[in-house]
Amino acid sequence: MSRVKRLVLPFVALFMILAAGSCQHKELCVHHPHVVSLRVEYDWWKVPDADPYGMCIFFYPVEGGDPVRYDFKGTQGGTVELVVGKYHVITYNNDTESILFANAGNFERHEAYTREGGLFEPIYGSSAAPGPRASGAEGEKVVITGDMMWGCNAFDVEVTDTGIAYTCIPEKDKDKYVVVEREEHVITLYPDKLMCLYSYEIRNIGNLKYAAQMCASLSSMAGGMTFSTEKLYTESVTLPLSARIIRDSAKVRGEFYTFGHSEENEDRHRMLLYVWMNNGDKFYFGADSKKWDVTWQIHEAPDKRRVHIIIDGLDLPKPIQNGGGYNPSVDDWDTIYEDIIM
Repeated sequence: MSRVKRLVLPFVALFMILAAGSCQHKELCVHHPHVVSLRVEYDWWKVPDADPYGMCIFFYPVEGGDPVRYDFKGTQGGTVELVVGKYHVITYNNDTESILFANAGNFERHEAYTREGGLFEPIYGSSAAPGPRASGAEGEKVVITGDMMWGCNAFDVEVTDTGIAYTCIPEKDKDKYVVVEREEHVITLYPDKLMCLYSYEIRNIGNLKYAAQMCASLSSMAGGMTFSTEKLYTESVTLPLSARIIRDSAKVRGEFYTFGHSEENEDRHRMLLYVWMNNGDKFYFGADSKKWDVTWQIHEAPDKRRVHIIIDGLDLPKPIQNGGGYNPSVDDWDTIYEDIIM
């Protein structure tokens, strides 16, 4: 009998040790961060024609730490693995070519911008050759135009074991934030345009047949933006613009993507047109005439994301035959002063 008791006691002790170990493991599990599968969906009703090759999304932990980035092909989104917790979110298309990014590790400072370039980059590529500048914009940096971006934000994203809650703007009215609560791990985001599409047209151009090539510039634009607020840089920059000559209708046209105009910036917007003639002469227009000051056309555009600039009337100099006319050196530009019709 005493032998049985001696055998039972070790088993009881072993059971108690195992049970205590099991309880200790359970306690650790309670404090271990849980990971959930979260479905990210994009609703493109604001921009149904958007066609990015892919999207990226950043989850920024509210309590600090490095953001988590995921990339998706196409426009539908996908599934991510995320630790339960609170986040802010930034998402945008990941297929841009001319856009650069800064401070991606910080939600409040994550920015997009374009690099510095040459005034005649549309003609010579990356050349930084100097050229005439718009009055009042002589000190502005020259930065290249961008390409299209779509994106949006979500704030106070709380991921739990049983669902998700977040704040976003699904409505057209930009002031109306909506709190969404779901008993499933799905977040729906509503991308919108982040870039502006500007176009310009110079009509009724005389002697256009003597022009070999052209480009243009537009002053006092914004060179970048901050994603979390969609606030534009307030520093003025000059954009170099390509120009397409349409000889049969005596027009020049151009189209480009830009971050747009910062409403905090009161600098005037002036266009310049640079013309290389067939005989080698070089001229620029826009130095003095009020019609090349396009500030009101930009500020009063019905759609700030889609601005069309029109300049009506321009006479190119007709080359003088037999060796006469202008003969500027390779580095010299002649300005054409236009009469202002009262």
